[in-house]
Amino acid sequence: MRVGVFADVHANAAALEAVLRAAVDAGVDELWSLGDMVGSGPDAARAVALVRSCCTVALIGNHDRDEIAAGALDGSDDLAWIRARKPAARRAGVQCWHGSPRHPVHEYVTAANAGDCLGRQRSAVGLVGHTHEAAAWRARPDGGADRLRVAVDEPLDLVGAKWLLNPGAVSSGACWLELDLDDLVATWRRAPFGGAAALR
Repeated sequence: MRVGVFADVHANAAALEAVLRAAVDAGVDELWSLGDMVGSGPDAARAVALVRSCCTVALIGNHDRDEIAAGALDGSDDLAWIRARKPAARRAGVQCWHGSPRHPVHEYVTAANAGDCLGRQRSAVGLVGHTHEAAAWRARPDGGADRLRVAVDEPLDLVGAKWLLNPGAVSSGACWLELDLDDLVATWRRAPFGGAAALR
């Protein structure tokens, strides 16, 4: 099973479309969204509709909650769907959060707390968004965590350790993560996207 994982679309539907095309072209079996579908971008309704129609896992993020609380989204069926989302999920043996294993909505995973987050995580592989930074944290026997270098299109072998991975942000680079759950390999990807023109 191969999964396309992404996070932090922030209403940049054009970048999300590029990510979805790239993931489908790569032949992934499922698409998972780690939250913050809406936010500062130009097309929240389109972004939500795409996530809703394409994703097996679709989490709610802090920006999604804030937009609902502020009444910034209309009363469509998509709004009811967003309200029903959770900030955490488990699928195919992988745990997913928008923020962190300790605080699924608001906490950022950083060097200061990655070890504690991995200690809270039960699965061998966990996924988070929220920071907008592609990252791979590996648990250490002493309860700490090492941040390993990640690079686009360079596979990372996940066998034999506990990992907490962040795909990076759709909104600021059309980033996504290809996760091979059979061979336990993670590969960060960047979809071809003319971002500057779309943001203008």
